[in-house]
Amino acid sequence: MFPYHYPTDHRSLFDNFGKFLRDVEKAANDEAQAALFYTQLMDMAEKEFDKEQIKHARDDERKHLCQLRRLYYSLTGRYPAVEEPVPTETTYKAGLRKAFQDELEAAEFYRAMLLATRDMHIRDLLFEIMIDEMEHADRFSFIYPK
Repeated sequence: MFPYHYPTDHRSLFDNFGKFLRDVEKAANDEAQAALFYTQLMDMAEKEFDKEQIKHARDDERKHLCQLRRLYYSLTGRYPAVEEPVPTETTYKAGLRKAFQDELEAAEFYRAMLLATRDMHIRDLLFEIMIDEMEHADRFSFIYPK
């Protein structure tokens, strides 16, 4: 889908172009942080099934980071500033709870971004990411120790 090069008048496709770009940059940073966090959770998981669920989410987060970087580039001609992710101190159970909550919040964030543009290519991309985030929340809720 991307890189798709937008004409110079593409700003009219957004409710607030500057905010949308800041949101794409924030999302890219959040995806990078989540990918590192899920790698940490995978290392803590004891069951192979749990590791597979976390790996699936981690791999999706890496994919989302690439997609968001390409989107930002297609809109600006440059890549977003993505900070080096920082390891998170947590226990396995607390980490799963945090992951579940973060995924729900991410789905809401992507929904808001989706509604802030009238470009169907971008809406399709954000819809795909939003659905992935909802799926991740389901996976984390399933493996959360009761």
